Amino acid sequence: MIAEDLAAQKESWRYTPAAVLTGPDFKPAGVPARLEPLGGRVLCPVGFHRAALVNGRWEAKHAVLKLPDGVTVEPLSQGSDLDEMLDRPAPAGMPLAAEASVARDGFVVRVARHARADRPIHLVHISEASSVAESSQARVLVVLEPGASAELVEETLSFGDAPSWKNVRSQVELGEGSFLRHHRVVREGAQGRLTLGLEVSLASRARYESHALNLGGLFAREDLRVRIEGEGAECTLNGLALLGGTEFADHHALVEHIAVGGTTRALYKAVIDDKARFVFDGLIWVKPGAQKTDAQVYNKNLLLSEDARVNTNPEFKILADDVSCKHGGAVGQMSLEALFYLQSRGIGADEARRLLIYAFGSEMIDRIALEPLKLALADALHGRMPKEHH
Repeated sequence: MIAEDLAAQKESWRYTPAAVLTGPDFKPAGVPARLEPLGGRVLCPVGFHRAALVNGRWEAKHAVLKLPDGVTVEPLSQGSDLDEMLDRPAPAGMPLAAEASVARDGFVVRVARHARADRPIHLVHISEASSVAESSQARVLVVLEPGASAELVEETLSFGDAPSWKNVRSQVELGEGSFLRHHRVVREGAQGRLTLGLEVSLASRARYESHALNLGGLFAREDLRVRIEGEGAECTLNGLALLGGTEFADHHALVEHIAVGGTTRALYKAVIDDKARFVFDGLIWVKPGAQKTDAQVYNKNLLLSEDARVNTNPEFKILADDVSCKHGGAVGQMSLEALFYLQSRGIGADEARRLLIYAFGSEMIDRIALEPLKLALADALHGRMPKEHH
């Protein structure tokens, strides 16, 4: 059934190697034989609030939750009064999100009216090592009531040599004047696959700030749908992918401006080495009546080898006449002039390349306000740099 559904998505899956998902004979993930500790395996410090899904199941032993009044983080089975969100059909064109709708477990995060999460909330999705190909489904529901604020870090990891696949459907609802800063960090293993369908709705003057960070894994596909439904709402989408080997990452983003005076700023970057591939498809749709929309979408890519590939398509669909919209895409290789300049100052060829790669990627890391995460990502960027000149 999944293969048929994906085959029907001819346009949006044109550059996505769906066979990576349909080839292995995935079995529903079971309970791991041993529960491994999280220390040393996750990026964020234990000082954060933390909850974890292991093979798609809430693991109470990994939960560290001393939440302030008005803030709750619960397993899906305990999330009450959210039937309307749970029963809502997945958007058209997102068959995998529809598939994940049947998930029996997941995270439910709620912040009450004018409440604030005192520390970041760290949600971890883990696929533990198995001897056979396994898949898991999960749902994530995040609700911020009017005036609430929170900072969320979602981290996905997989371990072992057997194929694994996490399929996640997430829904985020932001009330009037609320603010959510949402980091999503992909650190899948050599056989790890991740598919994410993320739906976000913003009421008046709500703000959503997203950082999509892909630090490796065999396959990752994110389908993001943002609806700016309230006047004066703001959406910021940042993304950075660091890919090598035969890794693949795909970001499909659709931002719908429905209300007056909405703002969107989207910038995705990718550093691609070896035979890795990156796909970006970003559409901002300004609907009739969404006057005074101010939107920008850009994608910039740095290729480090002749075999690295990028498909990029930032675009607009505008049905209002009083708007400000800009977009652009760029794919390039290392600047020979910049390399020559650095080498003329006594810097070796390999070090000069590393400096230029860091300068390209660090722009996105500098946009992250969460210091522990920023440092971890800077280390990851250094670790991803080529050791030798190609």
